[in-house]
Amino acid sequence: MRSDRGAMFEYRILGPLDVRRAGRAVPVTAPKERDLITLLLLRADRTVPAEDLIDGLWGTTPPATARTTLQNYIKRLRRILQQPGTGHPETLVTRPGGYLLRLEDAFLDLREFEGLVRAAAEATARGDDTTAAARLDAALSHWRGEALSGSRSQHLRQLEAPRLEESRTVAFEQRVEAGLRLGMHAELIAGLRVEAARHPLRERLQAQLVLALYRSGRRGDALAAARQARDHLVRELGLEPGPHLARLHDRILADDPALMDPRPKAPAVDAAPGAPTPTAPSTPPGRPGPAGPDPAAAASLSVLPAQLPPSTMVFTGRAEALRRLDELLPTAGPQPSGAARIAQISGQGGVGKTALAVHWGHGRRNRFPDGQLYVNLRGHGGQRPLRPVDALGGFLEALGVPAREVPVSEDRCAARFRSLCAGRRLLVILDDASSEEQVRPLLPGSADCMVIVTSRRTLAGLVARDGALPVPLPVLEPSEAERLLINILGAGRVSREPGAAAALTAACARLPLAVGISAADLALHPERTLAEQVERLVAEDRLSALELPGDSHSALRTVFAMSYATLDPDAARMFGLLGTMPGTDITVRAAAALAGVTRERSQALLDDLTRSHLLDEGAVGRYAFHDLLRAYARERVLDEQPEDARSAATDRLYAWYLANVDKAAKVIQPQMLRLGTYTDGADLSFATPEDAAGWLDSERANVVAMVQRAAEHGPRAAAWGLADAFRPYLMHSSYTAEWLAVGEAGLAAAEADGNAVGQAAGHRILSSAYLVLGRYDDCVRHDLAAVELYHGQGHTSGEAAAYNSLSLAAWYGGRLDDAVEYGNRGLAIARTLEDKVPELIISTNVCGILHEAGMLREAEEHFEGMIGGQAVDQTSTTESHTFTNFAALLHDRGLPERAAELLAKAEAIRRRAGQAPSSLSYTLYWKAVMALQAGDRASALEHVEEGFSSAGGDIRAQAYLYVARGMLAERTGGHETALRSFQQARDLAEQCASRKPELEALTGMARCNLRAGRVETARSFAEELLKDATASGYRLFHGYALTLLAEIACEEGDPAEAQRRAGEAAAVQEANGHPRGRAEALIALARALRAAGDTEAARARVHQAAHLWSGFAPRRAASILSLAD
Repeated sequence: MRSDRGAMFEYRILGPLDVRRAGRAVPVTAPKERDLITLLLLRADRTVPAEDLIDGLWGTTPPATARTTLQNYIKRLRRILQQPGTGHPETLVTRPGGYLLRLEDAFLDLREFEGLVRAAAEATARGDDTTAAARLDAALSHWRGEALSGSRSQHLRQLEAPRLEESRTVAFEQRVEAGLRLGMHAELIAGLRVEAARHPLRERLQAQLVLALYRSGRRGDALAAARQARDHLVRELGLEPGPHLARLHDRILADDPALMDPRPKAPAVDAAPGAPTPTAPSTPPGRPGPAGPDPAAAASLSVLPAQLPPSTMVFTGRAEALRRLDELLPTAGPQPSGAARIAQISGQGGVGKTALAVHWGHGRRNRFPDGQLYVNLRGHGGQRPLRPVDALGGFLEALGVPAREVPVSEDRCAARFRSLCAGRRLLVILDDASSEEQVRPLLPGSADCMVIVTSRRTLAGLVARDGALPVPLPVLEPSEAERLLINILGAGRVSREPGAAAALTAACARLPLAVGISAADLALHPERTLAEQVERLVAEDRLSALELPGDSHSALRTVFAMSYATLDPDAARMFGLLGTMPGTDITVRAAAALAGVTRERSQALLDDLTRSHLLDEGAVGRYAFHDLLRAYARERVLDEQPEDARSAATDRLYAWYLANVDKAAKVIQPQMLRLGTYTDGADLSFATPEDAAGWLDSERANVVAMVQRAAEHGPRAAAWGLADAFRPYLMHSSYTAEWLAVGEAGLAAAEADGNAVGQAAGHRILSSAYLVLGRYDDCVRHDLAAVELYHGQGHTSGEAAAYNSLSLAAWYGGRLDDAVEYGNRGLAIARTLEDKVPELIISTNVCGILHEAGMLREAEEHFEGMIGGQAVDQTSTTESHTFTNFAALLHDRGLPERAAELLAKAEAIRRRAGQAPSSLSYTLYWKAVMALQAGDRASALEHVEEGFSSAGGDIRAQAYLYVARGMLAERTGGHETALRSFQQARDLAEQCASRKPELEALTGMARCNLRAGRVETARSFAEELLKDATASGYRLFHGYALTLLAEIACEEGDPAEAQRRAGEAAAVQEANGHPRGRAEALIALARALRAAGDTEAARARVHQAAHLWSGFAPRRAASILSLAD
C-alpha cells in the first residue's frame, strides 16, 4: 500500500479527526465543520447530497437555515483546505445537488486501512498467513483511538462510528486467526485480553483468547477465561455460549491433542515491512554475507548479541510512530549498497522514547537475526555523556571481539565496527544521545542494518546529513493515556470512573511517565479513587505529587532537570520566564517583549527550546508547553531570577499586549470611547478590521487570562486597562462568556486600586455585555454606577456614553419614556464635547426611539437635521447604524425609494468596515421587510437567510428575523408556517426581554389567526397587543392593535364596534405620521361601513386609503381601488 509520506494532505478519522498539510496540523476547530469534513471523508471522491450532509449535521430536526448554514460551512472549509499557488485543483468542489471532497494523492487512514485489509484477505486466500498478518498489523496501526471520537453528530456517533469500529474488530479477529495459525499464541494474549474486555459478548474473540491461552500452556487460565465468557453471556443476555465456545471448553477439559497447532509456517517471501514474524537469517551464522566482512571480522560472526533491555508490559498506543519505524525495515534478500537506515526519535523527557524503541525492537527482533545492540549514551542523565569510543568498545566485545583486541582510537574502533556489521542484519539502538557528533561514529556502514537514535533534542544534522527519518514523539492521545491507566490498574477500576480517568490523564498532561507514576501510586493505594487522586494532583505541588518513594531517578522534576541542564543561560532564562506567562501560548514577538530581547533573538531561543522538546510549536509561530513543564519552569524562574527581574518581565509583556490590543481595537471600532491610548510600543500592523479581528481571535484566551491574572496578582492597572482596550473586539465578536469574565476582572482590579474611571470602564464593559444578552436590568444597574463614577470624575464623554447605554436598555426593554429621557440627558452632555461622534450616536438612537414611540414626524425632522447639519463619514460604523435607523423610519413614513438608498449605504459600510456580523443582520431584516412590501419575495427570502447566518448569538437579531420569515410565509398563504415563525420570534424576544420584536410577533399572530378563521384566538392576541403597546408607549402598535380589533369586530358581525375601533386606529396613525398604518385602518373602516350599508362612505374611505398607498406602493393602491366597487 502507498505510504502517506510526502502527501500534500493527510486526513485521519480512525480516532480524533486530524487534518494535516505537508505535515503541519490544519486547524479545523468548529464542531460542525469537523463533523462536516468527516461526513465528506467517509464518502471521499463521491458526491455527497446536501440533504445527507444536513441529516448528518442536524439529524431529524435541522434548523430552517440549515441549507444556508451548510453553504457557509462549506465556504469556510474551502478556505481552510485551499492550496494557494500550488497548481492543485480545488479540494472541496460543488456538484449538482451536493459536494465532493477530492482526495487524489492525499492520505486517508480509512482508505489505507480498507486497502490493507483487502490485501490481507487475498494473502489468506492463497495460504500466506505471514503476509496476511503483516498487512493486518499495518492496517490496525492506523487506528489512534475510537473512530470519529470527539464528533457531536448523532449520525456519526450512532451509525458511522459503530460501523467503523466493527470493521476494526473484524480485522483484529482476522489478525489473531493468522497469528494462531503461525504459532504466535503467547504474543497474542495481551492484545486479546484488552479486546475481549472491550467486547465481552463477542464469542469469537473470547474463543480466540481461550485457545491462545491453552496453546501457550496455560490450561487453567484458558478454562477461567471460558467460564468468565459464559458468566457474562448468561448475566447480560440470559444465553449459554454458542456451540463453538462450548465445544472448545469441553475439548480443553479433555486435553484434546487436536487443539494444539501445527508447526509454524515459514514466512512468505513478500512479508510486509514491520511483520512481527520469524524471518530466516539473510546470512547463516559464521558465513560472510553478500558484501562480505573483512577477514579479521570472520571469527566473530558466530556471536549473536541480544542487548535489548526488557520491554515494558504496559506499553500502549504510538501507532503512528511504530508505522514510521516500520517504513525503515530492510526488505528480504540482499540490500543495495549504502548507509544504514536511521530513525531519530525525539521528544521531551518522560514521553517514552526509550520505551518505544525497545518495544519496537522486541516486536521486530526476528527481522534482525544477526543480533540487536543497545547502549545508553547518557546524553541527559547528569553524568558525563558516554564517549563514542567507549560505546564502540562495548559493541565490539558484544560482537565477539576480545577485549584485548579492541582498538584504542575512535577511528579504528569505528572502522572495525563497520567491518563487523557488513552483510549482517543488526538492529542498533543508541539511547539518549546528546549530539550528532556523539552518534556518527556509531553508525554501521551497511544498508542491512537499522539504527534507532533517541534524544531529547531534535538532531537535525542526522536528518540533513545522514538521512535519518525524524520520529517526533508527542504526549499520548487521550485514548492512549486511558489505555495506559487500564494496563496498570485494570479495566474494572478505570471503567468505574471514566470522567475521573480522563481528568487524571489530563492532570498528568498525558505524559506517559507522569501517567505511569500516578497509576502506580494508585495501584499501591487500592482504597483511593481516581477522583481523589485528581484532587491530590490539583491541590498539591504537582511535581512533588508525581514522585514515587525510593525512585528519584524517575521523578518528573529530575527528568525535566536533565533537559534543563543542557540549555545555555539565555535559553534557560527564557524557559523560566515563559513559566510566568498567563494564557495558553505565546508568539515570537510577545516572547521578545517578555524577555526584553530582539525579535530575532527571541526566535532563536524559542527554536532552541523547541529542539530540546521543552516547548512545542503548535500552530505556526505559536509556542506552548503543558502544565507540568510550566510548573517546572515556574520553579526555575522563582529560584533563579530575582523578584524585580520577574516583575520587569511581566510589565514588559503586559505593556506589549496593551499596546497591540488597543491598536487592533482601534482598527475594528475606531469611534468607540476608551480610557486612553496605549499604542506606544505596538509592533504589529493591521491592514483591515478582519486582520485585526483575526489576530485578536488567536489571542483571545491569552488576553482573558492576562486580565484575570493581573486583577489577582497585579499590575492591576494593566487589568482594567487591557479589559477596556479589549471591549471593542468583544462587542464585535460577541464572545459573551469572555466578555463577562474580562469585565468582572477589570472591575475588581479597578475597585482594588480605588480608580474611579477604571471602575466606570469596568461597569461599562459589563453593561454592554448584558445589553447583548438581553439582561436589561443588569445592564441598567452597571450603567447607573458608571454614570455616577464618570460624573464624579468630570469624565463627560464617559457619562454621555453611559446614558446612551441606559437609553438603549430602556428602549430594548420596552420602556420608551425612560429611553427618551436617558437619551436626552446623554445628548445634552454630548453636545458639549468637541468630538461630535457621541452626539451622532446618541441622536441616532433617540430618533429610533421616537420612531417606535410613534412620533414619526419628530423623528424625521431630527434625522434630517442631524444628517444635513454634519459631514457624514460614508465609511463609519456609526453612520451605518444611523442609515439603518433612518431607513426604517422612512419606510414607515411612506418613502421607500429613499429608505432603500440608505439601506444600501448602510449595508455597504457594514460589509466593508468589518463590523460585528450581527449588526449586518438588522440591516438585512429591514431589506427583507421592504422587499416584501415591494412584492419581491425571492429577495426577501435571500435577505432573511443571510441575516440568520450573520446573527450569530444575537438573540434579539434572531427574533427580528423570525418576524420577517413569518411575514414572508404569510404573504404566500402559509398561515400555519407563519404562526410557527412568529411564535419563535416571540419566544426569543421574551428570552432577551426585547419589546419591539415581541409586539411584531403578536401582531403577526393575531393577523394569521384572523386570516385562518380563528377569530377568538385572533381577538386574544390583538387584545394582548393593545394592552402591551399602550403600557409601553409603542403608539404604532397601538394603532395596529386597534385596526386588528376592527377587522375582528367586522368578522363577528358588529359593524358599529368595527367602525369605532377603525376610526380610533386611523386617528392614532395619523397622529403618528404613519401613512401605511393609517391606510390599513381606513380599509378596515371601509369594510365596517359597507357592512353597515353605508357604501358611499365606504367608497370614500377606500379612495383615501388608495391615495395614501399610491405615494409608496402604487401596485397596492391599484388593488385597493377594487374594493371601492
